[in-house]
Amino acid sequence: MLAGHFVFARPLPSAANNRVSPTYRFESTYRGKRPPHHGVDFENPPGTPVLAAADGVVAFAGGDTHTRLGLFNGFYGQAVVLKHEVAGIGAVYTLYGHVERVLVRVGQKVRAGEQIATVGSRGVAIGPHLHFEVRLGENEYGAAKNPWLWLQPLKPTEGVLAVRLTENGKPLLQHPITVESADGAVYYIRTYAENGMGDPIFRENAALGDLPAGEYTLTTLCCGRLLRLKARVEAEKLTLVRWEAKP
Repeated sequence: MLAGHFVFARPLPSAANNRVSPTYRFESTYRGKRPPHHGVDFENPPGTPVLAAADGVVAFAGGDTHTRLGLFNGFYGQAVVLKHEVAGIGAVYTLYGHVERVLVRVGQKVRAGEQIATVGSRGVAIGPHLHFEVRLGENEYGAAKNPWLWLQPLKPTEGVLAVRLTENGKPLLQHPITVESADGAVYYIRTYAENGMGDPIFRENAALGDLPAGEYTLTTLCCGRLLRLKARVEAEKLTLVRWEAKP
């Protein structure tokens, strides 16, 4: 078991929906219909307060029409980007996208839990939600890492499962994995759509957070065989599974 990074609080009030949307997780392509997702989404009504996930300094605030924050100019519509200094790691940026109102300015220092914006549906968005992104080392679209490894588990009884699924030592892309708990709850994930998106420490190519602590069975179809692997998720810990698919 590993500590994970877990340096960021949920970017919404406790009364809001702080569960990550399961339909468009990090690096998902929504069954090939969308570009790889570089963050996670929290579906909430318009106007829901957006909070700073940690102490930081505002690196960007406002419309992205003339500043490329995403796949193209205007991708997030309006956004706030905070720069954080994390001990032992350095600069980490959090991006809050598709917001309706921006309540901070560039250069402003903010505290964890301080309101910085409101939920909206600006830019490329289907309905109101907060797009939350973690960027390691630089404020660039390609520097995004999986927020599951950075967000504190929603409940103290939950943890994170990270998987490094390879074949002949090479990461498998967009490969389906079924995760089933001992009590029968089933989750469906896919490995990342792009190489190099894993955390430089954990080198995972799939992850799932907010999992109740307990025993899980991972299943995948590879090499013409149905492969299974057991894993145990512990509360407030990260479980890293190294899985080499062999015939």
